[in-house]
Amino acid sequence: MATEAGTDPAEHLLRVALTHPECVGGAVLDPEGGRPSIRIDMNVEMPLDMKADGISSSGVRTCEPVVLKLPAAYPWQSPRFYLREDFPRNFPHLMPFAVTPRPCLVEGNQDEYFLQFGLVEYGIFHLVEQLALWLRKAAISDLISSEQGWEPMLRRDFRDILEIDADAARNAVTKNGGWVVWQGRFFRRGTPEACLNDVTETWISSKGVQTPLTQKADDKTFTSRRADLAASLGNTLVGVVWPDKNPDGAPRISATYLPESVATLRDLRARAAEVGCGRGLQAFLANVERSFTGMSLLAPIPIGIVLCVRRPIHLIDSTSDIELLPYVVEIRANQNRTSLFALGDDEPVAPTMHYQSLTAALLQGLSGAPARAGLAMLGCGSVGSKLAMHAVRGGQDIVTVSDESSLRPHNLARHALGAEHVSSNKAEALAMELVGFGKAPTVHKGDLSHDLRDPEHVKQIIPKTAGAAINSTASLSVREALVSAATPRLRARLFEAALFGRGRGAFLLADGKGHNPSHCDLIAELYATIDGGRAAELLFDPAGGLTEIQIGQGCGSLTMTMEDARLSGMTASLSQEVSRALDTPVQQGLIVIGTADEDSPSTCWTRYNVPAFETVSIAGSDGWQLRLSRRVADRIRAEAKACPSVETGGVMIGLTSARLKTVTVVDLLEAPADSRRTPALFVLGTDGLQSAIRNRHEQSGRTLFDVGTWHSHLGDEGPSSTDWKTAADLAAERTPPSILLITTPARFHALVSPRKDGDG
Repeated sequence: MATEAGTDPAEHLLRVALTHPECVGGAVLDPEGGRPSIRIDMNVEMPLDMKADGISSSGVRTCEPVVLKLPAAYPWQSPRFYLREDFPRNFPHLMPFAVTPRPCLVEGNQDEYFLQFGLVEYGIFHLVEQLALWLRKAAISDLISSEQGWEPMLRRDFRDILEIDADAARNAVTKNGGWVVWQGRFFRRGTPEACLNDVTETWISSKGVQTPLTQKADDKTFTSRRADLAASLGNTLVGVVWPDKNPDGAPRISATYLPESVATLRDLRARAAEVGCGRGLQAFLANVERSFTGMSLLAPIPIGIVLCVRRPIHLIDSTSDIELLPYVVEIRANQNRTSLFALGDDEPVAPTMHYQSLTAALLQGLSGAPARAGLAMLGCGSVGSKLAMHAVRGGQDIVTVSDESSLRPHNLARHALGAEHVSSNKAEALAMELVGFGKAPTVHKGDLSHDLRDPEHVKQIIPKTAGAAINSTASLSVREALVSAATPRLRARLFEAALFGRGRGAFLLADGKGHNPSHCDLIAELYATIDGGRAAELLFDPAGGLTEIQIGQGCGSLTMTMEDARLSGMTASLSQEVSRALDTPVQQGLIVIGTADEDSPSTCWTRYNVPAFETVSIAGSDGWQLRLSRRVADRIRAEAKACPSVETGGVMIGLTSARLKTVTVVDLLEAPADSRRTPALFVLGTDGLQSAIRNRHEQSGRTLFDVGTWHSHLGDEGPSSTDWKTAADLAAERTPPSILLITTPARFHALVSPRKDGDG
């Protein structure tokens, strides 16, 4: 093993390399710079006609000498591979600017590839195997696969950066040659006297906004200020140049692979001419010179240049055949200059790495997420801010943010934003953070429970550009106001997200098609159907459950005691559930509820769909509506059908909202044993009834109540005088609401006796 005492690293390296079947010879070389190195002779497989000549048509020999040099950090770093100095340079997967050609053997970091095999011997062998494959493909010009796509020039490890949207640059390309100028910003590290390709480093970014090359004394196209003694930043520009068409009118296609070797303005002009961009580059540079006539700047300004090269096939991992070759050159507008480029054609030009600017497409690609409709955020607290940041990092737009409160120091315990936003309105602070992602959400700082009841405000809070709105306020009044705003004209799907049980539980509500079921329907359904397990324990826990959040006893969700990690974990899962719901056609409503283990990060999530509720206008009321869950409606019909010769009935359990004028029924209690059933009359008994109602109330965490009774009619007739009398008796005997529901073979009827005090 390589770790054995007294082992010479070079001899060990050669011995291991020679175990590979394509390594047919080699020798230990004299150290270079004090570092060991060896030469190995690699047999290269190629077609017989090429083998007979001893060299392939691409210039690869049947036996290629390769030098391996050991870095100082070996075996923590891998050996470096070098080809012969006269090895052809027109191959992909060659490291740029290497005086001696260096093949790029693996995708990614070669040192990490080497280390993954554990034993040094295995790492060496597999790197030699990668070398054999590389040479074999180079011999038959197969390093680029037409099926896989064109391999862009290697631009790895360049110190200069150009950050632009590649799609925007490609979309600028027309059939005829040309160029366009974009506004840009730069950061430059290095003294004013320093040059590119030496110690200077630059970062140029552009959002793709076109700008004319003007000649005004107050023009701000180029500016520079010192960030510190060795750095400056300011305004600049980026020139995007694309090729002229061929004389016959066909697009100019560059089918020859060229390694990156541009180091001067002369090299750049030559490269531009090779790919058909010579005229456009010359015109761009001449216009830059012209725009500075009579003007001067004390500091050097880096400008970006992008050559758009049309390839014969699409690029790897792209549908476009346009390859971008980005560069940076500096202009020096000294007062007594003869040119902006002080050294003329010898002016240094640095090839740059291209960083894709922050776009929705980039974020969607990194997240593996499809394009989704924009979100309106109702509430920008801990939960809302994290949901918004999860969404925007997945490439989703945030079109509006709403919150009336300010960010206070204690909010930082769990909020997505940092301390620099303390004292700012939460919606404004979140909007400022989103600007960095290229978003410009509208800010609403009003009271949501009030403003959602105003149709004009609703247009601002949930605009037409929003495909969905998320209420994360943990407020009952906001929930009801949002339900009241959910008219057929409001096309956005509505969500409610909340945590309970000190962050050990979370739920998501998503309304159905046409906003039916609504969030008020869904929360009642959740209360009625949740089992007696951990979710119910947390949901109905008076010390930290949903009751405190919803009706305001104590503090809301923003001040529940919990770690940020717990809130973040549950909110991340809620975000995924929102995305999943948005990717599914809207039909039914949705309830998602999750709970975390007490002593581990494990969570359990349950998801179930809720069909639309049936609605019945309540006769005798001032516009009230009875809303029946599908479960309840089906059960009533089934019980009535099971008693075809007599009327039957029972007690309805649910919730009431005076603000929405709704009575929501989500459960039934069976009629007591002393109830009377006859063909013409059903009389609800009393034996054990009050006890059953109290038990159901307690079982629901004291959230569900007795809201009235129901009974069946054998024929398809509406309320009789007896029914109205019964309704009056119910109103006199019971606390409101006292709804009487009648089911017939054809439909439901609902009625209530008006109270003398006018209370609906």
